Amino acid sequence: MTVAGRMCAILVAAVLLAFGSAAPAQEPLVAKCEGPFGRNATRADVIKAFGQNAVDEVLEPEPEVKLKATVLYPKDPKRRLEIIWEDQKARRRPTIQITGESTWTTPHGIRLGMTLADIERLNGKPFKLYGYEWDLGGRTTNWQGGALGKPLPGGCRLRLSIGIDDEATKSPHLDKVSGDAEYLSSNPHMRALKPAVFIILLEHVKR
Repeated sequence: MTVAGRMCAILVAAVLLAFGSAAPAQEPLVAKCEGPFGRNATRADVIKAFGQNAVDEVLEPEPEVKLKATVLYPKDPKRRLEIIWEDQKARRRPTIQITGESTWTTPHGIRLGMTLADIERLNGKPFKLYGYEWDLGGRTTNWQGGALGKPLPGGCRLRLSIGIDDEATKSPHLDKVSGDAEYLSSNPHMRALKPAVFIILLEHVKR
């Protein structure tokens, strides 16, 4: 084999090796309301599905109490997902919480960082959320008959907290959409604040 031929063979081998050793693309992380996240799922179901090493326990602070929560992938911010148990003693009946830097999505395709316009597009129409400057500020209250108000397979419902950044707190628009009242997502003052999703909750509908 000539020198040129050997160089060509080496180059081809290097290309094949590079493609062969490339890490496979990760499947999207979709939080469904079935299986280990089903209505009557338990902590044991979560461990069975994801493995003991992927699970940790934390206390989830609420305004008046601290709730026990199971966390998936606690050391990986991109894959982190929190499960808050309605039955705290038995660790069953989960509420799924997505926050921080997590890349988990809902079956609708909702992810952290989405804008009001993004959510309206998936809902098919404007929706209502609480005004800002109080504990429940930015939390969705009524999907106005849109697609996001329908229970998901498995029977859970979607709730979002849609927050504003520090720059928006200085905006003159904030006073127009603040306090314990509901506002449409299409409200021009609300839009001017450029809110984005920072908490996603999937809660099982009580029968």
